[in-house]
Amino acid sequence: GDTALAINTYQSVLEDFSRSFSATKRLSEIYYYQKDYHNAILYSNIAIEIAEEFYYDKNSVDLKTRFKTDLADAHHLKGLIRLKQNRFNDALNEMRRAANLDPLNKTITLDKGMVFFAANNLDSARYYFHTLKQEPELRNKVLFSLGNSYYKVKNLDSAFYYYNEISLSYPLFKTAHLYKGMVLTAMQKYKRALAALSTYLNLDSLSEEVLFRRAVLYNELGETDNALRDWARVIKINDTNQEAYRNRGLTYFQAGIYDKAILDFDKALELAPEQAYTEINRGYSYYLLDNPKQALIDLNNGIEKMPRYYFGYYFRALVHIRLKNKKKCCMDARRALELGMQESAMDNL
Repeated sequence: GDTALAINTYQSVLEDFSRSFSATKRLSEIYYYQKDYHNAILYSNIAIEIAEEFYYDKNSVDLKTRFKTDLADAHHLKGLIRLKQNRFNDALNEMRRAANLDPLNKTITLDKGMVFFAANNLDSARYYFHTLKQEPELRNKVLFSLGNSYYKVKNLDSAFYYYNEISLSYPLFKTAHLYKGMVLTAMQKYKRALAALSTYLNLDSLSEEVLFRRAVLYNELGETDNALRDWARVIKINDTNQEAYRNRGLTYFQAGIYDKAILDFDKALELAPEQAYTEINRGYSYYLLDNPKQALIDLNNGIEKMPRYYFGYYFRALVHIRLKNKKKCCMDARRALELGMQESAMDNL
């Protein structure tokens, strides 16, 4: 895991063996995983040059076969780097060179499909994915990629089919459970989505993202205690997650626990001061706790940042009633209506 030491080691190797294919390819791989694509390309080009030199210079069939595979691997790696750089045509050219050199390497075929996927040529991507469905070692990756190709265009039924296939055939593929839960959430099948995310968490109980998503679902289903437990777990993992504080504040707010909602809104605004929605929600919470003066401060600030949010004006109109300022109440109520609020929704005015 010490990439700095690895880089120094391989560079030392090159000082003594400047034509070391293994050292140059390893350096390219390390820079690739570090997202240093400039150096990754530099060393992949050197690796290709070395492999070509040996491949074309050797008369032995065994040596040519060995260096042919090395050359294919180097072109494959360069294709992956170009993919990360969004240079899709260059990536495809490298993948084709690799496939011509090593036509039995199915991983190259899969990555060729991934280039088409990234370039939004989904029909071509699916063509390559489908050719690999019967490859046992790649099946789960292929099904997942097919699911992603449909999820990308919001074809939820097809996406669910492939994610579900993986979750049934290989239940330890935890990411399939996450995406299955995301699809079911988009379908508004919240209880089934909850089950999928819970299956994921049985495999990885410390996933901040999945705990967050499950808390949202618990909240949607009205399971306040479960939502609050998951929000607490998210915050324990990452106490700088302002979205978790904001959403836990909303959960407390919906449960009528306004003092705790305000504490979480305070923390969210400490981490992200420009959240106008949170400021407005905190202001309304102060109003509901009969603190109209503090409510007015938050609502004024929130409306200044988000002047077209009609609920802000509606909430401030309620505060003006509490402060016995009828004229300002009428002005805010009128502005809320102008911005699209329905008069029938204006309770207490």
